Amino acid sequence: MNGYDWEPPTAAEMAAWEAKAAEFERLAAEHAEERFSGRSDSGLVEAEVDGDGRLTDLDVSAEALRQAYPQNIGPDTIEAIAAARAAAAAAGREKAAGLVPGVRA
Repeated sequence: MNGYDWEPPTAAEMAAWEAKAAEFERLAAEHAEERFSGRSDSGLVEAEVDGDGRLTDLDVSAEALRQAYPQNIGPDTIEAIAAARAAAAAAGREKAAGLVPGVRA
């Protein structure tokens, strides 16, 4: 067989792929509804995202607003959102690994 030879998938192979795709869609929809949180290293900002990484909640502590360097709120906010998104991504990879051998969680 050279690089140009190709055999179309059998009906059984197509059915198996379609079933796997449907399972991925179900898991993706389920994952999108979940919530994941992250906190800045300072602990002054906490963010929550959905499974797609969209910000759903943000909590900036009153202490952050009273501190001597309120300009740190911006970087702390980014840090908290990034931590929440990392948690969502890790959970998504773990679910994908359950469906496809070889996917690293």
